[in-house]
Amino acid sequence: MSVVTWSESFPPKPTFTEKDVPDQHGRVFIVTGGSSGCGFEVAKAVYNLNGRVYIAGRSAENAERAIQSIKSEAPAQQQTVKRGKGEPFFLHLDLNDLATIKASADKFLSLESRLDVVWHNAGLGGAPQGSVTAQGFETHLGINALGPFLFQHFLTPLCLETASRPEISHDATRVIWVTSSGHRGSPKPDGVNWTDMNMHTMGGVKGGMFKYGQSKAMCVMFAHEFARRYGPRGLVSLSLHPGSVKTNFQRHQPSLFKTITSPLLYDQHYGGLTELFAGFGEVANMSMIQDGGRNGSYVEPWGRWGAGSKYVFGGLLQRNTGARLWKVCEEMLKNYV
Repeated sequence: MSVVTWSESFPPKPTFTEKDVPDQHGRVFIVTGGSSGCGFEVAKAVYNLNGRVYIAGRSAENAERAIQSIKSEAPAQQQTVKRGKGEPFFLHLDLNDLATIKASADKFLSLESRLDVVWHNAGLGGAPQGSVTAQGFETHLGINALGPFLFQHFLTPLCLETASRPEISHDATRVIWVTSSGHRGSPKPDGVNWTDMNMHTMGGVKGGMFKYGQSKAMCVMFAHEFARRYGPRGLVSLSLHPGSVKTNFQRHQPSLFKTITSPLLYDQHYGGLTELFAGFGEVANMSMIQDGGRNGSYVEPWGRWGAGSKYVFGGLLQRNTGARLWKVCEEMLKNYV
């Protein structure tokens, strides 16, 4: 079972870069996992484009180190906006502990009166068999899917309020769900193992692929269902595969696997460009993808409209699996709302 397409493995040169993003002064952003990897690249770009950007993560130390790097490093050569008005901040967010997420969202909401773009970028892969979150959910499920879904639940009212402002352009307010080509390795037929989403007893390579793949398929499904629910109210919701890049994401992978795959990986800046395209690229048609528009779409490296897993999107379009997943997650998370 292939979990990556040729187009995703060997994408053409990026055509959308920092030069294509206008000045972001006065706008507010959140990047989860923005202390390293692709998230760091996004946070750095937004800062250099004069936005207020919150780096959301567990470690204040890592975030402060990232902020110092962001402030000291030069902006991308292709950027045309003059920097100097950007503001980076740390926001504590522990996706491993659902009981803490409301407090993190409340902290942000106490500080800001608008929220223009959220990148749900944080995630992990290759977690050891048997690993669980603070509430006992399988680690990939908890950190990659349930945590972001819950965090967004608290942020959505402010996103909608921002989108409703008369001065806001039609496609400017966005929620971006970072998935992976690995969503193509999720359980069939829908991408979710409905009868046992934790899959605690499933081990081996297949078990690891299913657990990670399911969590990333859920991000694709969240993006589509979020667009279906809130697109008519002015929100753009997209999922994306950032690309095969060198980041801390590989830290849990076996040494042999890392040795084999390392030569095929690109610099993390390219993955950041994929996320910038999702956050700022033009969405001229706000209708759903099944209606000929772009809302709810899947973005490929390094910023191209792509096609996700046929069976995952088949479930969304033919069996309404997005609404089903939404309802299941709301039930699973009801004690943390």
